[in-house]
Amino acid sequence: MRVRFRIVLYREGKRLRRSDFINEKDPIYKGMRYITEFKYLEATKWLLIAPDCHEKYLLLGLINLALGQEEQAREFLENIRGTSKCTDVEVFVENPERGAKKRVEGLPDLVELSLV
Repeated sequence: MRVRFRIVLYREGKRLRRSDFINEKDPIYKGMRYITEFKYLEATKWLLIAPDCHEKYLLLGLINLALGQEEQAREFLENIRGTSKCTDVEVFVENPERGAKKRVEGLPDLVELSLV
């Protein structure tokens, strides 16, 4: 499956891998594990059942944007308002072909992200 960009997760400056989430049972972390494996559809399933938090809607929005579904991405990103963070994970998007990488914070701008 072709995606516009990759979603990359970091904690304390270290890029997270599948092994960092292997023992986690919480749906938000299971979704994050599948993101590290670039299995975005499987990640979506887990994130949809995760409790409401900033990371849930951010990741769902980014997944949809990466897959070219702008309208669905916009809907998820609008749900970020009023939610709080539930993890210490930092989210980045990267495009290895262009050598671009950008940290995603708060309510991201869809146009800016699609240029990465």
